[in-house]
Amino acid sequence: MRDNIEPDDVRLVGGGSRCAGGVEWYDQGEWRIVGADDWDQRDVAAVVCRQLGCGSTVSVLTGNTTRGKNIICSGSEPSLRDCYRMYDLLPGLTVICSDLLVQPDIFLTDPMGGVFRGHQGPEMFRGYNFTITCSTQPQYPGGSFLLTFTGSNRTQTQPAVNHSAAFLFPAADDSHQGNYRCVYDNYVFSHNFSSESELLSLTITGN
Repeated sequence: MRDNIEPDDVRLVGGGSRCAGGVEWYDQGEWRIVGADDWDQRDVAAVVCRQLGCGSTVSVLTGNTTRGKNIICSGSEPSLRDCYRMYDLLPGLTVICSDLLVQPDIFLTDPMGGVFRGHQGPEMFRGYNFTITCSTQPQYPGGSFLLTFTGSNRTQTQPAVNHSAAFLFPAADDSHQGNYRCVYDNYVFSHNFSSESELLSLTITGN
């Protein structure tokens, strides 16, 4: 017996991400394609993106030649099950949501052993070199990583190679203390998408 728990009764398939693809919903023991009238497509897409926790709608289109159950939403419903289901069949919807890219990871490494774990996060001895690496799960080829630093207005950008990028800092000093964040940017489905990592707070210590 399948548990009828949101958002497990809705999915986007064929888009390379859980937040993009053809809309399907689980009904009466099987996955069924979702269709909508032209005037109702964006409302249905808004509900799907919200239910999946995928942000807002970036794009919605009917490119699926397979026809699906007509769904009518106002756009404010928390899930598709709260929308109307009609008997007629319409071309299946393809939806792209704003939270397309998974959250990238950020981590710090040092070949000289100059970093240690402090109470507030990693601490680095002055004069030691260190590397901050940004990485993401393989979803789409290409893209780039922007490393932002709150201690100043400095930013660095590198292309994503094998879904990661390494930023080398030759000698730690007080100017490197602050919060770092990786921002992954990629151009997919004719739109620019970005996703931010958690903050990495670095403290510089020692003589």
